[in-house]
Amino acid sequence: MNEADVVVVGSGASGLTAALIAADAGLSVTVVEKAGVFGGTSVVSGGSIWAPCNRWLADLGRTDSREDALAYLKTITMGRVEEERYTIFVDTVNPMLDEVVALTGISFEANPHHPDYQPDMAGAMAGGGRTLQGDLFDTTLLGDLQPKLRQAHSGVPITRLEVDEWGQDTLDRWDWALIADRVSKGIVGMGAALVGALLHGCQSKGVTLHTDTPARRLIRGADGSVAGVVVEHEGVEQELRARRGVVLASGGFEWNKTLVDQFLGAPLTAPSSPPHNTGDGLIMAMGAGAMLGNMNQAWWSPSIYVKGDSYDGAPLYRPTSSLRALPGGIIVNRSGRRFVDEAMNYNDMGKALANFDPQAYAYANQPCWLIFDQRFRDSYSVATVTPETPTPSWFTVADSYEELAGKLGIDKDGFLDQMKRYNDYAATGVDIEFHRGESTYDSYRGDARVTPHRNLRPLEGGPYYAVEVLLGALGTNGGPQTDTTGNVLAADGGTIKGLYAAGNVAASPFGPGYPGAGATLAAGMTYGYLSAKALAR
Repeated sequence: MNEADVVVVGSGASGLTAALIAADAGLSVTVVEKAGVFGGTSVVSGGSIWAPCNRWLADLGRTDSREDALAYLKTITMGRVEEERYTIFVDTVNPMLDEVVALTGISFEANPHHPDYQPDMAGAMAGGGRTLQGDLFDTTLLGDLQPKLRQAHSGVPITRLEVDEWGQDTLDRWDWALIADRVSKGIVGMGAALVGALLHGCQSKGVTLHTDTPARRLIRGADGSVAGVVVEHEGVEQELRARRGVVLASGGFEWNKTLVDQFLGAPLTAPSSPPHNTGDGLIMAMGAGAMLGNMNQAWWSPSIYVKGDSYDGAPLYRPTSSLRALPGGIIVNRSGRRFVDEAMNYNDMGKALANFDPQAYAYANQPCWLIFDQRFRDSYSVATVTPETPTPSWFTVADSYEELAGKLGIDKDGFLDQMKRYNDYAATGVDIEFHRGESTYDSYRGDARVTPHRNLRPLEGGPYYAVEVLLGALGTNGGPQTDTTGNVLAADGGTIKGLYAAGNVAASPFGPGYPGAGATLAAGMTYGYLSAKALAR
């Protein structure tokens, strides 16, 4: 392990795409992974790819346009990203997918239900189709590397489309016999399936793959160019030279409290990625003089913590996207007030949780709680707690609104007023305060069995329950800025020769925005692809 044409740091979808494309171009490639397993954050994702103008839309009888996609991205990036960075994404994501499909055999289809995250913006697709879903993957194809594929948080081998078909709100309609059969055969789904297919493609192209090999620092040439990395392998530091260049794809810095405190400016307490994401690539890029961008942003995700739940030795924080959209629950802050459409997309709701109140000199909406009634408790699962599960100690339970407010330490009068007003208009199916349920994104979730609205129902009859909602993130998305080839820009002008970046380690081409489900994987894979193409040239 002394030299290769290309060295890739990190083995998520971004890094494996870079490795696959570079190897297919005839370059020798070595991938080094800090953890003991491959896959990074990508494995614990839904495995979706957000791809405007994709060819799978035709199967739904739908069309899309480059102009609409660019108009949407122009709005959602809020003027904080150079237009050429998201334009190259729109123009490259589909050629990237075509090559990945040809090299791995991944089968994609457009999700007909999932709308863009801001479906009412100009250029958005409210009806669904830009988000692609992959098929399942047979991990036995990996041979000796099968145990080296990271396990997803749930380990349930299903596709996103099956989740939509079987219902997100309850588990009693799922085909558990089919799922058990898949588990016995080594089948995986969603993010694990995507990574598994990419890993198998890299195997077939002769990519050298190492786990338990953290990158410690970049090797610099006399002219300042990057000529490789110093890695730690089997407890010994050694140089790994890169004849063409290094691609950083090592994830974000959400598990590094020092970096979070210095850069994010928000109380991120619940990262839901694997805990190896401690900003190693960011630190190396800063040491090389990289220009940074988007450093105060993350893929925000309101989350809950199941007491005692862990993953890779760290607390496991679980997303709330489907849970928040269900009828019979609301979210309130310490004033006892709602502050957001609870059913909105996780990234933009996360920004509401980070709102700072200068008069109180505190975060206005932290802490906050999901409040629900007994009917909700009897109908839906809350993280790992099913309706049949005994009520755990981390639920706050009370027989009345007054008692619940007292136990939570929230403003009783504000809470009582809020509950009365919410129950009054929830009974009509119209949220006059925050318009919950009005967007197609909101109604994508919820419970279609509930009338008059799938997202709204009064809270009626105790006992009442409360679960704290934390400001979490799927990962940070700020880091070294790159040009349209993925080459890292230097803070003092120009580019850093031989250094490329893709995925959450880099400044997102979407800036503060999150266009739709699968945008993070799509951007990372696209810039991994662009980096590989540039290195091959």
